[in-house]
Amino acid sequence: MYGYTGFDKIQDMTSTQKFISDIQKIKKHYRQEHSTYDGLKVSEQVAELFIRNNRDFSSLASSIADYWLETYIKNNADLSESPTDKETDKLSGIQALLDNDTTLLDSLSPEDFKELCSLVNAEAEDLPIDKLSSLMSIFVEHQAF
Repeated sequence: MYGYTGFDKIQDMTSTQKFISDIQKIKKHYRQEHSTYDGLKVSEQVAELFIRNNRDFSSLASSIADYWLETYIKNNADLSESPTDKETDKLSGIQALLDNDTTLLDSLSPEDFKELCSLVNAEAEDLPIDKLSSLMSIFVEHQAF
């Protein structure tokens, strides 16, 4: 009766889909507000977004953001387009992992799973048991130990 509204679409978005959309907005706004695009600064803003989105994971979110920046951003010779779709897919996959959304984990490599498992282990005592249990189940499934 009322038809389709944009609000309906927002309500249907998963947390990870919203995260991806927010990354694109960060990139777009940076380009609009600055004469020169700085991929490192944009990537750092994306990492800050990731940390804010994952407050429930306290310092783990910061550790993961650092891992993403060091592994996928700062090692790039060309940051002119960072974060690229591939780099964004990595962080979105990590967001999906934290959201317990196993449908979007394809972008993560076995090395990513091992490093993320290591980071989770280091922060385990500070994590809610339900979140820790969900993460460990995924790590076991992906043989991250």
